[in-house]
Amino acid sequence: MHPTTDSSISQERTMQQTEDRATRAVNFINFHGLTLMVVEHEGVEYVEAKPLTDLAGIDWRGARRALQEGDSAILYGATRLEPPSIAGLGGLKSPPEGVLYLRLDRSRMYMARISTDRMRANGNGDAADQVLALQIEWAGVLHRYETQGIAMKNGRNGILRDLLALAKTRDGLNDQRERSAFTHLLHEEMRAIGLPMDSLDAPQGKLPLNA
Repeated sequence: MHPTTDSSISQERTMQQTEDRATRAVNFINFHGLTLMVVEHEGVEYVEAKPLTDLAGIDWRGARRALQEGDSAILYGATRLEPPSIAGLGGLKSPPEGVLYLRLDRSRMYMARISTDRMRANGNGDAADQVLALQIEWAGVLHRYETQGIAMKNGRNGILRDLLALAKTRDGLNDQRERSAFTHLLHEEMRAIGLPMDSLDAPQGKLPLNA
């Protein structure tokens, strides 16, 4: 294994073993219909694990145990933390060992690895359909990132805004080869959503963001 990788994994193990469990609330996000509080601990953002297992319709007791074992604990950054105190509400009641959290930037990886077959076997067919649809979407995003070096979120308006940002980045490049590479990426994404190629060189703000 590469020394840098060894060091990174070792650092993550150390983070999991920290005695300081204090957190602070930094944001609220919509996670596929769930409103989740994002907390920060030692510079890393986390979300509570249980709402994710509830969304997937899987047994919390088994999931809680699996999240904290072996490589899963490292992959998801699973750690027990104290929920933050919120002005006017005080601190949230939590067990002495703290509440189980996952790193925000790896929470979707957890959802991506859930067995939808097992969910169906447990009678959670609707939840399995929802998770499977997300897994298929994320598989496509990962493929585009690995093959094209860029991935854009589904949804026409979101893609158009990303294209506009990409075009601005391209226009700021001095190296002709880099500009050509960005133009190629723009052409590929525009073809995928049926956008006319003459829109590529439209003045800023002229892309049909409300289409």
